Amino acid sequence: MTRVISATEAKKRLGQVVTWAAEEGEEVVIQAHGKPKAVIVSYETYQEFRRLREEARRREALKRLEALAQKVRERNRDLSEAEAEALADRFVREVVEEMAREGNVTFREV
Repeated sequence: MTRVISATEAKKRLGQVVTWAAEEGEEVVIQAHGKPKAVIVSYETYQEFRRLREEARRREALKRLEALAQKVRERNRDLSEAEAEALADRFVREVVEEMAREGNVTFREV
């Protein structure tokens, strides 16, 4: 269930709003001047949202990398498969390194 309350009401009833979200599993939409501005959800819901957002980001990155590899193969039809793969690997490494420098991806040892 979703509750909708004003920002003023949320300020007055913060403890109850947190209980609705954390213990009762409700989503609480906070409105200001009749327009939705924020949502309070349980921490578990927030964690799931972050996990799904990260999965979507990774899928999009993979899609871009695959498209780049295909573009490299198409532009270099005269190259052998091994040469084309080496170029694609190089481009992938460059993109991943750039993402790491920007803080968009981190590495951990397994």
